[in-house]
This record gives sequence, C-alpha cells and structure tokens, in this order.
Amino acid sequence: MKSASGVWLAAVTVLAACLGGLGAGLAFGDDQSTAVLVVARTVLQGEVISPGDLATAEVRLDGSPVVRATDRQSVVGTRALVTLTAGSLLAPGSYGTVSLPANTTQVSLRLNPAQIPACPLPGGQQLILIGLPGPDELIEDRLLFSAQVVHPPVSLGDGTVILDVAVGYQDVSRLVPYLIERRVSVVSVR
Repeated sequence: MKSASGVWLAAVTVLAACLGGLGAGLAFGDDQSTAVLVVARTVLQGEVISPGDLATAEVRLDGSPVVRATDRQSVVGTRALVTLTAGSLLAPGSYGTVSLPANTTQVSLRLNPAQIPACPLPGGQQLILIGLPGPDELIEDRLLFSAQVVHPPVSLGDGTVILDVAVGYQDVSRLVPYLIERRVSVVSVR
C-alpha cells in the first residue's frame, strides 16, 4: 500500500504539469499567423507598384504596422512614397499618391538617355536642370533650375526617357523654351 503523502505528491505534480501546460497555451495560444504583403523586389520612391513587386508571407503579428494580403488590390497601381526594399514587410503609409513640395508644379521631361545621369533617380532626389544654350547663343546663356524627382525615369519604346520633376512656379516660364527644344540636361545632387 502506498503512503498518502506519495499520492498527494503525484497529484500535485500532475496538477502542476497541467497548469503549466495551460499557462503555456495561454501565453503562446495567439500563434495565429496572418497573411501580409511583403516587398518582392525593390521599388524606388515614386515608382508605380506593380503586382510583381508584392508577395505574401504568413507572420505572427507583434504590433508592428503591416498591410494585410487582402489589401493587395488597393496597393497595386499606387506609388511608393519611400523606397521599398526587397524582403521587407509593406508598411501602411509607404504607398499612395505622391504630393508635390510647396510652391512647385510637376513638369514631364522627355529626354535622351544621355541627358540624365546613369544613377538611380528615386522620387525626392534633388536635381539641377541645365538649360543649354541654342546654336546662336553663348555658353553663358545657359540657365540652372532646381528640381526634385517626382516619378523616376521611364524608358519609352522610341529610346527616349520620361522623367517627372517638381519645379518652382517661378521657373516654369523660363524653362519652357529649353523644354520645347529639348535643350535640358539633368544633374543629380548628392
């Protein structure tokens, strides 16, 4: 016959194990994963987010701001408001409609590839637009304009590049003659 203290000891041990398991279940019971959007390939600030730029991943939410996979359709077609790095979780507020800096207007430049820098030009990049002199003008007749990239350059089928920039209201009328004759060269400010 077993002693009463041994039975009680076994009962307490079983009870402790059950309570420990219940506590662990409560602590880790929220192990539900959620499908969220992940950046599949880097998208420069200002670029349009395409379906191939996004992937889904199952993650356990820890309070970090995420965009659920069910919101994919509302993200595709918007623009990256910051550069989205491949492999990162897509965060709310990192995509949407690009807003222009105060006192500027958006101007589309149609240029030859030699007229823009070969380096990446993400949205927000500061630029200097150089209005080059015409055939009957002196080199001193060039003008400099400050600008900021709104949308990164896009190559067209005819070999030209479209680059959308924000230019100060006061510079637009002086810049127009250079734009019409495609006498603009772009320099990136680092």
